[in-house]
Amino acid sequence: MIKPYSLIAIIYNPKSTGASKRLARQLQRKLTKRLPEQKIKLIPTKHAGHAEQLAGEITRRYKRPLIVSSSGDGGYNEVVNGILHARKKGHEPVAGLLPAGNANDHFHELHTQDSVEAIAEQYEQYIDVLSFTATTKGQPVQRYAHSYIGIGLTPEAGYKLNQSRLKLLSEAWIVAKVLLFLSSVKVLINGEVRHYDSLVFSNVTKMSKILKLSQTAKPHDGKFEITAFRRRNKPQLIRSLLRTATVGLVGDRQETEYSFTTINPTLIQLDGEVMRIDAHCEVHVTIVPAALRCIV
Repeated sequence: MIKPYSLIAIIYNPKSTGASKRLARQLQRKLTKRLPEQKIKLIPTKHAGHAEQLAGEITRRYKRPLIVSSSGDGGYNEVVNGILHARKKGHEPVAGLLPAGNANDHFHELHTQDSVEAIAEQYEQYIDVLSFTATTKGQPVQRYAHSYIGIGLTPEAGYKLNQSRLKLLSEAWIVAKVLLFLSSVKVLINGEVRHYDSLVFSNVTKMSKILKLSQTAKPHDGKFEITAFRRRNKPQLIRSLLRTATVGLVGDRQETEYSFTTINPTLIQLDGEVMRIDAHCEVHVTIVPAALRCIV
């Protein structure tokens, strides 16, 4: 007999422009019908970062909760960080994602069945996560990413998308503008200054729905893939992106850790979240094997 979760918490953003609220309520109704004895709570967020706070509080309070994020990759990133920063001995939190965003890279990588069925039957799996350390505004920061970490084109486009009203401006136009005005990112690696149009660390095969980063990436192999586009002219970069979206990349290599030093203040994207890190800061990316237990 399957033991019920101590709580199923469904976190959603009531102000989301997507279907976060509708899908969260729909999941609650279906789960209540399927699991009438299960304690289920629908929890709205109130501000940016609130999902992470809520996930942390639930992780500390309940011994074996399932925390479902009705969101895209960015909202799920908050929940994952809340769980991983708050986890403690004897507690076994489980993460779940109800895809209500744009790309939903993590969901499409792992999930093969109906969400209600997966939760009811407790189809769970441990996956690796990426860990990232740097400084921002002079303060050390440590964050986790469930799918990818990137500098260059990825966060520049993500930052513009986050700042825009997507119902008025198409994603394609925004990305095209970023490409047009993109400047390469300068970083220091092993004492050498290198220029990158894009540098991505990932444990998924696809990013932003169509970009095929790797043909061999797995979220539980104890490694991450590095996909690097060194500085090139715009026609060459566009050809590389087209190849990534059609044929796909083999991937530069696999690693368990990687370090570089920023030269200028730099935008970095962790899943769907974009942040600015300081100039002259040491950035360290590592893989944390089997760190997150999640519904698949």
